[in-house]
Amino acid sequence: MFSSLKPSVLRTEIASWTGVPPLPKTGMRMRSGLKRTAFYPTIGRFAQEWKLHNSYLKPDAIGDPLEEYWATRKAAGQWDVTGEEVIEIAGPDALQLMDELVPRDLTRLKDGHCLYCVMCYDYGGIVEDAVLVRFSSERLWWVGGPGFSEQAIYARALGRNVTVQSHLDDIHVASLQGPLSREILQGVCEADLSRIAFYGAAETKICGVPATITRTGYTAELGYDIYVNVRHGARMFADLWDAGRPHGVKLAGSRALDIRRMEAAILNFGHDFDWQHNPYDIGLGWMVNAGKPFFTGKPALDRLPPEARQPRLVGLRFEGDVLGETGDKVRLERGELGILTSAVHSPTLGFGIGIAMLDRPGLAVGTRLTVMRGERSLAATTVAMPFFDPERKLSKA
Repeated sequence: MFSSLKPSVLRTEIASWTGVPPLPKTGMRMRSGLKRTAFYPTIGRFAQEWKLHNSYLKPDAIGDPLEEYWATRKAAGQWDVTGEEVIEIAGPDALQLMDELVPRDLTRLKDGHCLYCVMCYDYGGIVEDAVLVRFSSERLWWVGGPGFSEQAIYARALGRNVTVQSHLDDIHVASLQGPLSREILQGVCEADLSRIAFYGAAETKICGVPATITRTGYTAELGYDIYVNVRHGARMFADLWDAGRPHGVKLAGSRALDIRRMEAAILNFGHDFDWQHNPYDIGLGWMVNAGKPFFTGKPALDRLPPEARQPRLVGLRFEGDVLGETGDKVRLERGELGILTSAVHSPTLGFGIGIAMLDRPGLAVGTRLTVMRGERSLAATTVAMPFFDPERKLSKA
């Protein structure tokens, strides 16, 4: 637990450690079971297919995922994205603690703004990626998924003047994504959305109930994530949908979301990468601030040779109508080179796209590969990611 700390910090940590957890017990924290979200009263009436995400029952498809996708591209989609877990870090040491846990420089992050981050283990592998929200230097949110972020933050919090609290079961998350999302949300939001920049945040009221919004999302469209206490969740979600339906909003499920996130090359933790991969492997080496004096994992990442600091993830364009599936082997000539982690047909681009994790970095764009779908060989070519709107003009609109 203490292996990556500077000697002076390590001495302080050990001196303050009493053998008693410094944070109040909050009940059993092992994630298990099958729970319904606060938005189930609306979602449950219409969803046709379901999935389990971070212990919650979530809609995989409300109806036709393609219709939900196009509603998002042309108007807006409304999602239940509960299972994205809010971990609140609060207290005088909150900012210092989080700055020691991530490779990015958090001291430049202003109140009311967010930052996309990864958190690393001592050996350089990724704990999880997440959106970090700063309300003040003494109150931050780490909004991730089913990774082990709560434990990683807790372990580093020992002896600090800080509390760490998961809100997985009391703050649920909705998302409104698409070109009309600002217009629709402004009609039911007390905050002036024109003043909330890309990756901005505000505490306000939505549909008359207290909520926090961030101008973030999993679609790379203009959009907002909405965080609401479960006591108010059912009312807020239903009223938001009532406000959006006249504008063409559709309730949407994870399959539609997966199409859009793939076009944007938004990575899925536990699917496209996990604890075995470091930020360089997945194309996030730009997050590693080499000039930062210390962060967890820095010694291990600093030791990587230059040739290991290139991405192992590559984008693929399939050359036929048949796509590969997760886990399919990827070959270069006759040798196995890696596996396919994600694949969808892009309605906007009109062809199949995929993401593959290779065994070695630095494969050039334009390389022809073979994906093995059972006994069938599928032709693919490496292409740049994101596949669509690489400058993120839609989400920054």
